[in-house]
Amino acid sequence: MSASLAKFDPAASRRVGLVVGGHVFDRWTDVDVDRDLRNIAGGFTMQYEDSGRIAQAVSPDLDTRPPFEIIKPGMAYTVLLDGEPVQKGWIDEVQLKDNADELEATVTGRDICGDLVDCAASPDGPVEWRGLNALQIAQGICKPFGLSVRAEVDVGAAFPVFGIQLDENCMPAIERACRQRGMLMVSDGVSGLILTVGGNTRAPAALVRGGNVQATDYTNSWTERFSDYYVKGQTSTAGQRAGQDAAMTPGTDPTTDPVAPPDDGVDTAEASTIVMTGHAIDPEVTRYRPNVRGVATQSGTASAQAQAEWALRVARGMGETLNYTVQDWRAGAANALWLANQVVAVSDAYLNINRDMLISGVKYRMSEAGIFTVLRVAGRTAFDRIDEPAKDRLLFKRAPRTFGPTRNG
Repeated sequence: MSASLAKFDPAASRRVGLVVGGHVFDRWTDVDVDRDLRNIAGGFTMQYEDSGRIAQAVSPDLDTRPPFEIIKPGMAYTVLLDGEPVQKGWIDEVQLKDNADELEATVTGRDICGDLVDCAASPDGPVEWRGLNALQIAQGICKPFGLSVRAEVDVGAAFPVFGIQLDENCMPAIERACRQRGMLMVSDGVSGLILTVGGNTRAPAALVRGGNVQATDYTNSWTERFSDYYVKGQTSTAGQRAGQDAAMTPGTDPTTDPVAPPDDGVDTAEASTIVMTGHAIDPEVTRYRPNVRGVATQSGTASAQAQAEWALRVARGMGETLNYTVQDWRAGAANALWLANQVVAVSDAYLNINRDMLISGVKYRMSEAGIFTVLRVAGRTAFDRIDEPAKDRLLFKRAPRTFGPTRNG
């Protein structure tokens, strides 16, 4: 293991700046700036000496106190790391403590996408959109908040119907549309949302035990992994009427080809509804552990299969998570910031890992222990994209697994 973290230098606190009201605050005792793919909004927490409040409490002449030095909830902010804007948003909380001999202030905030987590997507009532793709849906939801939305990947086909309920917040509504098209939504920290996929850039350096890695926290969990992933739902099909012959023609597959029931008095609307089923098998999970989830939109039978395969890949990637601590916030020949959603090469003999993984979260830290970055690393498929298949793809490429009586494979 390499040397311990460098000791904290008070002058180094000026590498972090918080811009509020046009003024830069750069004297901090403890800083956390966080970005994580599991959350839309990034955030920060900073401890500081609030000289404005101290002056207000002890000075008899309040007019001499610089008013900008009192930070309050609701104020706009920008976080600077080495002068580079990495986060813009709104102050959420200010916590003040008086320990008799010490006055302590802590300020926290979230980037501009934080309101998408808290606020309703359709405050005027339920809405139903037709013929819009995921990017257009996200742009429509984000427009009232003044947030931009851009896509780094193909956003896929439009949705025949996409509904938003009265009590549904912006984040789950956008996430639902993105999930159906296999996309990941992340905040860019400063202007709005990005629709993307996991791991579209490389990290500035590798993570090497005995090299730049200072500390490790590793978890390999199977609590959310299953032997069989089923995605089921219903959709409508046109071109068939109740009363048609239900006989199948040669070469058709009952799991993919909708068949109208015989004429038995069933209403035409009911006869046009078919069941979609997708099924994916994880060969590493040898005991019987089935999981069933529903299709959220009318995306077609092939999409149901793609979602089942996607659920398997995501569960496999999420099951393996690590926290690696490295010195400083920057690395590599370009001295670039570590960023979330980067692919990083990991070499760790103790954990038996020697492969590419995905940086799912980044926390830039500054405290008495030093200046360092905590990298949350997961399997490459943790935030994978659905590979939407061709329309003629069969739902089952292989026979379902047969389990023994003990369910132990």
